[in-house]
Amino acid sequence: MLYLIGLGLRLGMELVNPFSSYPIGSRIEDIEGVAMRGVREKQGWSFSRHGWIEAKHNGGDADAIGRAVRSALRPLSAPTLTQAREEYARREVIPFPRYFIIEPTALCNRRCPFCTILVTNRKGMMRWEHFARLMMECSQREVYGISLYMLGEPLLWRDTVGGQRLTIRAMIDGAKAAGFRAVNLSTNGDVPNLADILNSHLDDLIISIDGTTAEVYDANRPSTKLNDIGAFERTLSRVREFLERRAMRGDVKPFVRLQCINKENTAAQIVDFIRCWISTPGVDDVFIKNLDSMKPWLGNAIVSEEEDAIKAARLGAMPCQHIYAVGSMVADGRFNACCHDALTELTTDGCNIEAMTFSEWWNGDYMNALRSEHNSGQFRRPCAECREKDTWLG
Repeated sequence: MLYLIGLGLRLGMELVNPFSSYPIGSRIEDIEGVAMRGVREKQGWSFSRHGWIEAKHNGGDADAIGRAVRSALRPLSAPTLTQAREEYARREVIPFPRYFIIEPTALCNRRCPFCTILVTNRKGMMRWEHFARLMMECSQREVYGISLYMLGEPLLWRDTVGGQRLTIRAMIDGAKAAGFRAVNLSTNGDVPNLADILNSHLDDLIISIDGTTAEVYDANRPSTKLNDIGAFERTLSRVREFLERRAMRGDVKPFVRLQCINKENTAAQIVDFIRCWISTPGVDDVFIKNLDSMKPWLGNAIVSEEEDAIKAARLGAMPCQHIYAVGSMVADGRFNACCHDALTELTTDGCNIEAMTFSEWWNGDYMNALRSEHNSGQFRRPCAECREKDTWLG
């Protein structure tokens, strides 16, 4: 147990379940004949298919090769992140965030036990008008990245404008037109329109499978449909069809990441998950993601009190990085201080895209007061019990 505690601290502040997770990164793994430790990122460990293939055929360090490939595809990522970390260290409030996380929809076809969609009070789809208004403002600023997902399944998003039916593809294109260099999506993969992403301007796609067997998958990603027999097999079929089409096209983008969350019921499957997907054409890397505790909303249903206390002690009175670095807008057009804010408590009446600009919100009284509280070690709900204050800058 002491070893695991030490491991949790060594892997970084993101890890909240050192007792029940697989100790990824602590050892060299045999990944189908290639030695790999993985590359540590802010929220977990990545295993590059590109590095794996090169090392398998020509030798070399698979992890180093994979890191170089990823860096070449995103040359501005490291300097942008470094700049954000330096600004946060100075507690500098930049005039406009370079990164956004927005919520195209608060609807999902899954009810994962580790996701706060279980308790959120938000419903419905974001209106295209709201999204377009935010993008217009972003186009006049220096922005870098946007994640088009929060609590819902983004590929379910729909709207109709002028008789034209819009899908998530319109949001991807709209974000690129606004100047975002890195446009990201995360999906559970159990949607019929994955192919919409092909030949789009999307930069990164995360597909979360979270298990190698139907039993574990169904426990982690239970369907919203009653008696949805075969959900695991259907999801695999849809994802593999998408990957096959992408591989045949030879597309460089989007960068496709197959993800498994690192928790008690996946721990014994982690290495098998990496081995399975790293050998699949169409995949760029496999990512083992650290579990978020989400304690303010889910209590200790996912992470034990003992494990949660370790990260709580590490965080101490740390001010949240999100309120210095990331802008958020939820499905109904409201601005909120944090994308983890499942009950939309970190906002006030009238703080929405119809009533004000995002710049006014970001530099306004509410956000400035919240930052001042954090800097003085004072935390309101839900910040007081939040363990995700460090996930954005690492």
